[in-house]
Order: sequence, then C-alpha cells, then structure tokens
Amino acid sequence: MQKVAEVKKRVAGRPWMPAILRDVPAGHRWGWYSREEPRMHLQSVDEAHHYKVWLEENGFRIFEPVGKIPAKVLKALGSVVNENRLFIEDNWARFMLAKNWLALHIALPKLTLVAYPNMPTKFTRVIDLTTWLNPKALATVTPDIIELNRDMASLRLWTNRPEEQTFDARLSRLLWGNEIA
Repeated sequence: MQKVAEVKKRVAGRPWMPAILRDVPAGHRWGWYSREEPRMHLQSVDEAHHYKVWLEENGFRIFEPVGKIPAKVLKALGSVVNENRLFIEDNWARFMLAKNWLALHIALPKLTLVAYPNMPTKFTRVIDLTTWLNPKALATVTPDIIELNRDMASLRLWTNRPEEQTFDARLSRLLWGNEIA
C-alpha cells in the first residue's frame, strides 16, 4: 500500500483533495475533499466508490462507517487505519489549520486548543505547561513565542529561537492522543 499525503487529483467535477490511503483494498482511495464537514473522517475519493467512515466524535477516536460498506472493504480499511492512525491524524490536523478549524488561546501557564470553533463539533484540550516544563524553562515562555505551526502540524514553543531550538508538540497527539497531562 502506498500512503500519499499531498497527491492531488481532480475527480468528476469535485474539488481537489489529498489521497491519504491508496489501494485499501485494491482499487479504493481514501481521503477528503477541500470543502468538508468539520469532523475527522475518511471517504472514498475515487470515481467508483462512495463510502465514508467517521474517525472522531466529540474529540475522541472512533471508527464508525456511514451507511453500508462491504465487510471486506471495512475490514481492510479498519486494519490500515489502526496501523496508520497517526499519519491520518497528522494530515487532518494540517487540514484543520488550513481551514482555520483550530484556535489557540494562551493564558500562561495554560494553553487551550479549540478544535472546530463556533461549530457543533467543537471540542477543547487544555494544556498545563507546568506538567511539561520545569520552572526555569517555563519562565522563558511568553505568549508571543507560542504558535500553531502549519508546516509541522504542531504546537510550537520558543518561536524566537533558531528552529533546532524550538519545541514542537504534535497536534494529532494533543487532540486525539493521550499527550496532555
């Protein structure tokens, strides 16, 4: 199976989309289109199939088919999603940033990520930096050197330093993993 993050293909008058998973099973492509619902999912992005599965609900990981999907397709997709969940979530986090579906509120020492602000699918994650940093390091953090980084799909601290001295926390882990203490 070939995983592709940014392969773009025009499908029968539909908007451009990335093919996230290819040949799962053979002949099926999975991804999402540029005008999507604000909730993580995968759907068929090839001309021959019309399937969709939800991958989150209220900010929690799920794997829920929409409508009837043949068992062979669902089993293959479920297995590959389990094996590549982080890859899919990283790409969805980038998509969220591009769509402005992720906001960062800073009230040090706490940071709040708001996914899908002003939408029914909204959820939040609060990060207490005192659980990540010792007091000396925390004293060097100010609101102006914290950002959501689109290239890395991360929450970046110390943006005032050279890139190799910044700290990046993967958004996919913060949003859907267990990375928040």
